[in-house]
Amino acid sequence: MKLYDSLKKLWKELGIKGQVKNFSSKRLWVIETDSGVPIARWLESGLKTPQNIDVDGFKRFDGVPVAGHPNWWKIYDFSTAEIFDAGQDLTVSAISKTAVDENHFGKTLYNQESLGTPMKLVIDVRREKKRIVAYCVTNVGWIEFDHALKMTCQHEIDNARPVFPVSGRPYIRTRKDKEFFNNLSGKGMA
Repeated sequence: MKLYDSLKKLWKELGIKGQVKNFSSKRLWVIETDSGVPIARWLESGLKTPQNIDVDGFKRFDGVPVAGHPNWWKIYDFSTAEIFDAGQDLTVSAISKTAVDENHFGKTLYNQESLGTPMKLVIDVRREKKRIVAYCVTNVGWIEFDHALKMTCQHEIDNARPVFPVSGRPYIRTRKDKEFFNNLSGKGMA
């Protein structure tokens, strides 16, 4: 526990905050405790929690269990929880999460308001021969590779990851999963 407490202090000093990105079609509750009283707010589909708010957990708005757990999933300051549809269920991608009971955060104020900012997503690419040279990003428009790489490294593009191979040029990819249609390699073919 001493190690966790010292890491938490470091994360606070660096301004690292927990964040939730709702890629699913479901409304979520997200909770933050930095303001004193734990406050839960909605996070609509296609939104992410603002970077200046430290989110401590999430659960489904409709009360349906997420990964078999009906209450809060606690996330830690270094975590970004990405929530995706999996049929009628939801799947969670997070470095670290813990299932906690409804009262874990204390007496929670359920604020009936939405919290969140639109995600920036790569929705199309332009190619010269086979190489991607530009990216169409929602709420931004078409940008060249260098600008897209910088935004990706600064966590401004939500569905992209930078890759720096040992040899060769850096490139951008989507998160690793089994879905073909979210792959950059499948975009911009026409």
